[in-house]
Amino acid sequence: MNGRIKNGFLNERQKKVLFCIVKEYIRTHKPVSSSKVLEISTIDYSSATIRNDMRKLEYLGYLKQPHTSAGRIPTDKALRFYLDAVMDMRRMRERGKEVEKDSHVYWEGDFSRILEGAVKIIAVASDGIAIVEKPKVEFLRISGVILREIDETRTLVVLSTELGLNESFTIYHPRDVKLEELENILNDKLIGRTIGDIRKSVSGIDIRAKIWYDKRLEELMKFFENLLNERFEEGFLRYGFQRIINNDLLSFDAVRKLMRILEDEETTKELLNEIYSLDRSGNGVMVIIGEEHKNKDLREFSTFIDTYKVFDRNVGRIAVITSKYTDYEKVVKTLVYISNRLTEFLTKLSMRR
Repeated sequence: MNGRIKNGFLNERQKKVLFCIVKEYIRTHKPVSSSKVLEISTIDYSSATIRNDMRKLEYLGYLKQPHTSAGRIPTDKALRFYLDAVMDMRRMRERGKEVEKDSHVYWEGDFSRILEGAVKIIAVASDGIAIVEKPKVEFLRISGVILREIDETRTLVVLSTELGLNESFTIYHPRDVKLEELENILNDKLIGRTIGDIRKSVSGIDIRAKIWYDKRLEELMKFFENLLNERFEEGFLRYGFQRIINNDLLSFDAVRKLMRILEDEETTKELLNEIYSLDRSGNGVMVIIGEEHKNKDLREFSTFIDTYKVFDRNVGRIAVITSKYTDYEKVVKTLVYISNRLTEFLTKLSMRR
């Protein structure tokens, strides 16, 4: 139980005392005394020794004392220590053994209903607000492009993806290019690739291999750039607002400010992007505790974020915002479970297409 944060000069006993206090406070939401530590733990030391340890932990910023005669409660620094210790123990349990598989091969049902079910499961298990980001089209592989002429200058573009999700938009088309010919070129160059990948390497799309007059080539490249620059629809499913409102650990002002952030799609996206970008390298749940948030309106909360994938590609995020005095192990376990099930379902769906 070493924690990855700087823990001063804590010995193993003091780390155990700190872990015990945080765990007990999360369970009861009441200040924890030295006698309570001895009652609920296997630490074989005197009450005076434990009190000295608690004074040191308070001095180092891990604990605080709400009243002179009361026990101690954990600070955000202590919550971070506790979370890191829980995650270390989780990794040790999983090391050397096969990850436990769910009894279902994959979830069955309509895709949108599965996302709705997932966000409700997360909210109930975490006792907080759950957010599930709908799969982002730009991270999905293109399975087909259809062009339909609207008038002399505008074309309806329909992009089909590996999950069967379609995105349509209107852009201006080259004047002297047949749409059927252009559609064939786009399908030849785009199928099997993601918009995100193509944006990073437009020069890799070798349209120039076709025989075009210079003017036609220039117009075609403009069409292609317009297609890549198109902004695709985004969306989030949110559930669990009532649970946050009824949480006695949270002030009314903190809940009101959180609602203001989450009521708007754009501010919800900004919050998630600030913590966990979809194109971020690395895997696993990211947790921001209390004052670690850049937004001071969230200092009473902890935010948990993970991703779900198609094969090994991140396509969406799942998140929980709840009281910072939450059951961290349970929330992390729930997010990992939902992430794995969504990834399994979407990967199998992609393979069938």
